[in-house]
Amino acid sequence: MSSPRRPERSTRPSRRARNGVRESLDDFIDRELQRSGSVIVGLIIAVAAVVNLWQPVQIWFEQQARIADLAREVAAARATLAEAQADMLRWTDRAYVEAQARERLMFVYPGDISYLVVNDVDAKPAKSDEVLGTVQTTDIDWVDAFVQSYAFAANPERESK
Repeated sequence: MSSPRRPERSTRPSRRARNGVRESLDDFIDRELQRSGSVIVGLIIAVAAVVNLWQPVQIWFEQQARIADLAREVAAARATLAEAQADMLRWTDRAYVEAQARERLMFVYPGDISYLVVNDVDAKPAKSDEVLGTVQTTDIDWVDAFVQSYAFAANPERESK
């Protein structure tokens, strides 16, 4: 028995199939236009919202920056206040007041001798890089000079007569 022959299919779509594709394509285009129209309306609303909210949002950011600046100023003022309070607390100490009077105003107690150094300049430091090749001796005995200086300091009236 021979098998019934199947009719060969054509690669070309039938008229009915083409009409169905065309109808579905038209439906697709209509849906996309409706969808794109709603997308366009949504974009227009978003742009309008951005334009309307731009200035209030900008003002809010400026206010936040100003608040941060003021907070930094308040912190600096509090630090200055704490420093001033600590200084006030130091001035309640009698020893601190006495030291400041001696240092700033050059006050002394009765009987104290005050020495004021005028033209107090630093001496040039000796060059430590240079090393002498020979040993030097002095003509003065430093021990005798020290003892004489000590004796004079202990009894200055006896030596000056």
